Amino acid sequence: MGALISAPVACIGGMCASCVGSCAVGALCKCCTCRCLASPFKTNVLYCLILFVATTVALVLRYSEQDMAVDTWSTPGSASYTLCEGGRCEGNWAVFRISFTLSCLFLTMLFLTCSESKAAVFAHRGFWLAKVIGVIAVGATTVFMPNDAFAYYAWIARFVAPGFLVYQVISLIGFGYSANTAMVERDDQAPPAPLLCISNSGGNVWKVANLLLCLLLYVGILTGIGLLYDRFPQSGCSFNPLAVTTTLLLVLLNTALSVSSIAPHAALLTSALVSAYGTWVCYGAMAAMPYAECNPLANSPGFVSSVVSICIATGTVAFLTFSAGRRETAKMSAKEVATNAGQLAPAPAAAPAAADAVTVKVEGEEAREDPLDEVAPQSYRGYYFVMLLLSFYLAMLLSNWGTAADGEADAELLNGSYNASLASAWVQLTSGWLCALLYLWTLVAPRLLPDRDFSV
Repeated sequence: MGALISAPVACIGGMCASCVGSCAVGALCKCCTCRCLASPFKTNVLYCLILFVATTVALVLRYSEQDMAVDTWSTPGSASYTLCEGGRCEGNWAVFRISFTLSCLFLTMLFLTCSESKAAVFAHRGFWLAKVIGVIAVGATTVFMPNDAFAYYAWIARFVAPGFLVYQVISLIGFGYSANTAMVERDDQAPPAPLLCISNSGGNVWKVANLLLCLLLYVGILTGIGLLYDRFPQSGCSFNPLAVTTTLLLVLLNTALSVSSIAPHAALLTSALVSAYGTWVCYGAMAAMPYAECNPLANSPGFVSSVVSICIATGTVAFLTFSAGRRETAKMSAKEVATNAGQLAPAPAAAPAAADAVTVKVEGEEAREDPLDEVAPQSYRGYYFVMLLLSFYLAMLLSNWGTAADGEADAELLNGSYNASLASAWVQLTSGWLCALLYLWTLVAPRLLPDRDFSV
């Protein structure tokens, strides 16, 4: 009797195991090939996840002072010894190795997708298991590479990483202009678009929301600048008053020009966003100063600051990755739509079918059609170029721009911060200045060069 009951159960179990096994093998094969094509949004999310995991691992290894190397000995006079000033940057080598691994991934993808073809689409949106295995293999290989190789990589990253900051600043200014235009157009369209649940019969709701957003941003900017003057020492440290005063002057200058007749194309919302960014990086620069007489945050508890720093760093990298990828994906989608619109032509009239023509439709024929044949050729060189810049920037962001601790004051602060050094402070402050000056140029350029079309 037991045999009669167990036999069907065993049979059903074997069938279920066979089905699950075949599905798993099929899914694994698709992940290894171009058959597993993710959507553009999911592709961006997957790359964001890869960078998020890489950043977390890099920070954990850095704070635990693990170099992720078989041999960490540096001889006096070597490139690694000189970069670390005698070996005082334990943990940074792990950051450089992980950044190098990501750079190899995105550089390879840049070459594979630089030409406009279907193969570029397959390489960009497929082969995910192969990509993960490749990243792990390159990361494992770097363990056996000497630190001197990554000392040279760090020097290269110092010159390449600012390129990502320039890209970020230009994108912020462009976003400010486009956001203001989009809000105004929602009021000007017929009929005016409502704002959430608020009706817009008068056609002014989005303009009012624009002004309220500007007001909130400027209240936050002025409050933040006041707190910077109050909380950070202004005497005995020339960097702090220089940073805050120049930031305040640029805020006032750009805001005044944006509401004047000199720049009729300007937008107050763009000025507010640029000013808010400048104020934020000014705070970041002052908080990154490695001297206790300049930075009251230098005495923060090490463990708590370390945890907060890891959360902030991983969140920052994830946000930068996702936003940069989304911008590049949007550009490629707009280009593809424009290309397809230009190629549209009236189809020739079909010849009348013969009276005796017979059409046979086999059941399941549509299911056998390959969806990959519908993929349009595309290039992703812009996407992977930005990701390559981000990989270099990651090496500098998480290693105090490749600098070693300098003195006792540095040691107190570096115990709880991922981005605290004199170089980091100047880089952040310079990025705020660059953003404000580039926006200032967009305000005055049409007036200085009236014969040139700036498309504003």
